[in-house]
Amino acid sequence: MLHVHYFITRKAGMTDAEFHRYWRETHGPIAAKIPQLHRYVQSHRIAAFGSNSPYDGEAEVLIDGLDAMAALRQSPEYIDGALADERKFIDLTRVEWMVTRDHVVLDGPTGGKLVKGVWQLAIKPGMALDEFRKYWLEVHGPMALKLPGIRRYLQSHLIDESYLYAAPRFDGVAQLWFDSVEAFAAAFASPAGNDLMADGRVFIDTPRMTFFMAQEHIQIASR
Repeated sequence: MLHVHYFITRKAGMTDAEFHRYWRETHGPIAAKIPQLHRYVQSHRIAAFGSNSPYDGEAEVLIDGLDAMAALRQSPEYIDGALADERKFIDLTRVEWMVTRDHVVLDGPTGGKLVKGVWQLAIKPGMALDEFRKYWLEVHGPMALKLPGIRRYLQSHLIDESYLYAAPRFDGVAQLWFDSVEAFAAAFASPAGNDLMADGRVFIDTPRMTFFMAQEHIQIASR
């Protein structure tokens, strides 16, 4: 199963509230008609300290594989439905696709009133891709489990096929869920949070790392 992250930016002239309402209430049901989707989640950016991402949110979908993704891009539900509608609220010059495979470090709840941090990560210069993935999963991942109040932790590693033609801008997406913005802030202000951030500099190109906090709106839970 592939996890596709589609980072999006609102169209010029649209307010933040208008963008999020249109995406959730109008576009969501249109995109949910795409038959290849097993799960569809909208992660809407919310105000939070430290956010530096250029995006206003990300659409996340689960699909069977690359063949399903190719079929999705040719489906009328995508071409005449979701893609056509995107032009009404998304700045299509400021989007980014990341096709990944998931590693669930800590399983737990999603959606509802939970909030999550979303990081786009790039490999530290000079580090091999396999080394980056192994360190992130086997060393950094367990450290995150020491954060007080963490509810769920997902690592999404960019698929090998993304490296065939050029070096991608980012190599993975990290997502950590908490009960509230306050719980998130307290976790990263804790000793475990300080240790985690210090460890990130071992394998992440931190000047290139982006972050925003989001609240999920689940359009398709599973099918």
